[in-house]
Amino acid sequence: MTALCRKFAKLLTIELESLEEELELLLQTLDRRLKDHEITDYVRNENSVVLRNEILGLRDFLHSGCSVDSDEITTPDEAAAAAKEVIRHRLNERGYVPALYGLVASRVDKVAAYLKLDMPVGS
Repeated sequence: MTALCRKFAKLLTIELESLEEELELLLQTLDRRLKDHEITDYVRNENSVVLRNEILGLRDFLHSGCSVDSDEITTPDEAAAAAKEVIRHRLNERGYVPALYGLVASRVDKVAAYLKLDMPVGS
């Protein structure tokens, strides 16, 4: 695995763990809103199911490793494209909600943008 791929995988892990925490906070917000009678039981349950599926998908991806491993990857954009393809395949294969792809892809793009800033000029 190239140094770029290792760095990409480490940063993506941090981003996805942060996303998982944000989804957990949304679950707590649903419970609070139900308690405060801002939403119905039905709304809380429907949204909770989606959020829990997204959290399960993130955990599955994190535990199976978020690395992209290829000696052919030389740029952050190539690493992002490879990661997105792996993510899309895993999410489809395992039946997680399609919305999770957009959430994860935005974090992949964020990591790629950061790494572009971190690369020396001319790379």
